[in-house]
Amino acid sequence: MAKIALFKAMVRAALLLRPRELKAKRIEELKNLFQTYRVIGLIDLFRSSADLIHLFRSKFRGQAVIKVARKTLVIRAAREAGREKIAEYLEKEKRPIALIFTNINPFLLKLELDRGRVLTPPRPGETADIDVVVPPINTGLQPGPILSEFGKLKIPTRIEGGTIWIAKETTVAKKGDVIQPTLASLLTKLEIGAVYRSINLTVAFDGDLLIPSELLAIDVEGTRKMLSEAHSTSLALAIEIGYATPETIVPMLVKAHRAAVSVSLAAGYTTKETIGVLLAKAASEAATLQKIVDSRSAS
Repeated sequence: MAKIALFKAMVRAALLLRPRELKAKRIEELKNLFQTYRVIGLIDLFRSSADLIHLFRSKFRGQAVIKVARKTLVIRAAREAGREKIAEYLEKEKRPIALIFTNINPFLLKLELDRGRVLTPPRPGETADIDVVVPPINTGLQPGPILSEFGKLKIPTRIEGGTIWIAKETTVAKKGDVIQPTLASLLTKLEIGAVYRSINLTVAFDGDLLIPSELLAIDVEGTRKMLSEAHSTSLALAIEIGYATPETIVPMLVKAHRAAVSVSLAAGYTTKETIGVLLAKAASEAATLQKIVDSRSAS
């Protein structure tokens, strides 16, 4: 009996020890990630589904590591790794989060996450990102109360082979429309996307620098246009004030040449470039003068 009691005690001790070992192993793994990667992004799990996270894990394999872990373990690992700013931020964060560890520039990371967005069925109250079209397909749904939903949305249907078919392609929402619960439910059943989703990056740490999501978003086209306009303006200014650079020297010489020709013509100074214009001008003036003389002689 004593041996059995001893054996049970050992089993209980082993069962208690294993969670501690797993916890320590998890903390060490996170600590190594915090020490290996400079950029840490926090992902809002409320707005990022498991499917999306799995998709982006595959997309960024070799460039980034996405981890979901208990916040207490993450905070402890961050502190042990010397990432105190992240630990302090997480202590105030109320939402469940995942972490993305990478050495990619945080602005480029946000850009790549947005580029990888996927079109998904909407939730009630969300705004359609595209014109939502229901194609003429076999829905695979059995006839029943759901037919009333198609009727409310004015989607023509027919019954064929015991399932509901969409009889005609129908636009059920325009881009910018708010999706009502009935439509959201039906689009989910039909697996028709209306809203683009991506991993929702709430904040990124580049070393100890905290960058909120609103500053991470870059308007690429707007920035490109702004830089183009700035380049044109600075080039025009440099040419106007005579500031010579590899980009301005040719336009400046062209401008100086035109100015010199204009001054030569105004002064009547003959060169191989002005002689033709000056002779033409003189001939024109002589012809005009001849007309005046002839008209006075006639009178």
